[in-house]
Amino acid sequence: MVAGGDMLSFILAFWLSLIIRYWQMPNWQKIEAHITPMFLLFLLWIVINFINGLYDLGKLKKKDLPRQLAATSLVSFIVGIVFFYVFADDVVTPKTILLLSTILGYSLSGVWRLIYDKFIGLKRLHENIIFVGYTPESQELINIIQNHPEGGYKIVALIDPENQIKPEELPFFDVYRSLQAIRPAISNHKATAVVIATRLSKDENVLRELYSLLFWDVQLYDLPSFYEIITGRITPTIFSEAWFLENINTGPQPFYKTFRSILDLAAITLIGIIFLITAPLIAAAIKLESSGPIFFKQKRVGKGGKVFFLYKFRSMKALAPDGSAEIDGWQFAKKGDLRQTLVGAILRKLRLDEMPQCINIIKGDISLIGPRPERPEIVEQLQTHMPYYSLRHAIKPGLTGWAVIHQNYTDDIEKSLQKLQYDLFYIKNRSVLLDLSIILRTINIVIRMMGQ
Repeated sequence: MVAGGDMLSFILAFWLSLIIRYWQMPNWQKIEAHITPMFLLFLLWIVINFINGLYDLGKLKKKDLPRQLAATSLVSFIVGIVFFYVFADDVVTPKTILLLSTILGYSLSGVWRLIYDKFIGLKRLHENIIFVGYTPESQELINIIQNHPEGGYKIVALIDPENQIKPEELPFFDVYRSLQAIRPAISNHKATAVVIATRLSKDENVLRELYSLLFWDVQLYDLPSFYEIITGRITPTIFSEAWFLENINTGPQPFYKTFRSILDLAAITLIGIIFLITAPLIAAAIKLESSGPIFFKQKRVGKGGKVFFLYKFRSMKALAPDGSAEIDGWQFAKKGDLRQTLVGAILRKLRLDEMPQCINIIKGDISLIGPRPERPEIVEQLQTHMPYYSLRHAIKPGLTGWAVIHQNYTDDIEKSLQKLQYDLFYIKNRSVLLDLSIILRTINIVIRMMGQ
């Protein structure tokens, strides 16, 4: 909805720009001459807005909006110059119109966002939630929702027929003990959604109460599905052979397979060009700062458990004879790792250390998007703690992925379990739209130097 408002803002700005430029109402001939390239440019601007975080409404603070809009408008203007330089013809070279469209478009976009926030915004679109049953996953979701009210959810009540908690432990909302309280609670708290714990979903008394809600204007969620919506992960409590057989599909999907092939080819081309241009400078910087190899290769586990060598620019000190930074066996990389070199830290921030992996994409070891491949030693240890860990290897690993954009370093077993949850979410829900979202968010991470 916000993106649609931005597009209308850009179109209106374009019309106003024509009026200002020619000091008269534009005729159809002038509009027609500009409309196709400007519309394509506006679509690019929407993508730039997405990359720059302007549609992360739950994270974008109001005080940061003017600065964010100004920075994005500058990038959009530069992209517009490049766009018309590449696609310029003798008829359309809208220098003044481009400048006016940028200034007016992003000004109107700012006004639109103020209107949206005041009359529509997240506060007015809150979904009032009632939880039925209390579990560790319920508690995790309660903590997330309470700490992030900007996400659009508000917990108004909890039905706890099993007496799992004391009301004073959760003073933020009402706690009821009886299942018969579900319908009164929905009415009293104007609830719009009910989330049912898995173990209660088979209870006949619970089912009887829930059945009556089919005739109410309220959304019913099972806890695992709602957990996916809030966290972008699969809850480990439902891990089982039966669940995986029902929900994980790695079979042939012709259209999606073709899309992924085109995506990988585009990645090889773009990353390969950047790699060839920047490699001499990066190589010189690495060698000048520290001794050791420029490139670093390491065994990783790919699709079907196949082991391959993953290539990277060396970003750590060469402490071992093989050029690695490990002298006492393998270990997780950590945030602020003292083994990092200064050049390596910069490369990681910009994700440039990963560029040699275009070779891995060419070889077919990895794809552009997928679970990040782990080392065999780590995989062996994690499989002893997580019996279903090998499901990550059902598809090709990736240069970037769903876990990458949600999680930083995985330096312990608990974070590795979360990473598995993200990876299984991706395997379950992978699609063209999800892949495009991951690509745009990865670009956002690179531009903001948020890599680690």
